[in-house]
Amino acid sequence: MSEIRLVTSSDEHIANINPGYRKDDYRGAILDKLRWQGQFASKVSAHALIRGGDFFHVKEANKTTMATLSDAAAIHAAYPCPTYALAGNHDMSHNDPSSIPRQPLGVLLESRVFRPLQEQIFQDGSLKVRVVGVEYTTDLDYEALKDKVRKRPDDVYVLAVVHALAAFAPEERVQSFFNERVFDYRDLVFDGCPDAYVFGHYHKDQGIKEHMGVHFANLGAISRGALTFENIERKPKVGLFRFDSRGVTSEEVIVPHADASKVFDMEKKRQVDVQRRDMSDFIMKLRADAKSSSGGSDEIIKRMRESSEYPDDLKDALQECMEAAEAGLDDE
Repeated sequence: MSEIRLVTSSDEHIANINPGYRKDDYRGAILDKLRWQGQFASKVSAHALIRGGDFFHVKEANKTTMATLSDAAAIHAAYPCPTYALAGNHDMSHNDPSSIPRQPLGVLLESRVFRPLQEQIFQDGSLKVRVVGVEYTTDLDYEALKDKVRKRPDDVYVLAVVHALAAFAPEERVQSFFNERVFDYRDLVFDGCPDAYVFGHYHKDQGIKEHMGVHFANLGAISRGALTFENIERKPKVGLFRFDSRGVTSEEVIVPHADASKVFDMEKKRQVDVQRRDMSDFIMKLRADAKSSSGGSDEIIKRMRESSEYPDDLKDALQECMEAAEAGLDDE
């Protein structure tokens, strides 16, 4: 029986410099995940590996070294199947798709290490899967998205890969994020809609959900850059989609990774959190003193400067906060 198999992955965020609280070799860890993906694609005889955007992390093109670009290219060149990629917001400068040819992603696309994911058809006999890529854009709305991914009369199956925020029934408080729409899965099931969606951009793992016969994969980022509760517990995953005459099946597959305690500097994070909390408490005290002190802010700043409790750079920051607090009092 004919079958088409596609492996999906998103938000690798490869970078030369470790994110804030990473204490391991972050770059090496991402490269290892990319090598494993090639081995997994070989194991399942994948027809292609699909990347859903934000392969690179730093938007400034000159911050990604040639060594990193070369290593990523060599890893993908050894894959047993082609790699298709679309652009995420981190793959372009100033959220401008026209900048992609001048970005690291543009180099991989121009070299054909990556193939552009706009529309690609995979066919085996009468079995056909059309994969549609929707790159990051700031003005994507429901109607524009539906127009891009809608089935055609001759389509058997359609897989839509979209770099945009999405969730099943997002809470009202998260229906927009920094002025970006959070698409609701329920509104993406329509007459002629794709058989499956793969979303990138949202780093949280929301798993694969089937709603009214449509598969929605939103597996989060391959990378674990930020030290958050989510990333401490989250297991990076890829998706495996199989298409045959019986329908579509989808599967979440965990990517081998180190335990969070091995890659994150938990003690440094704890110390910083304590310092921030102490500084916040101190600022609140200074503001309260400013309201009650007859000597005004000059006296408060003088006492702070004479204190040996804080280093000079922190005293400078606190003085700025005091002056801002005084300006706030004047406005009342």
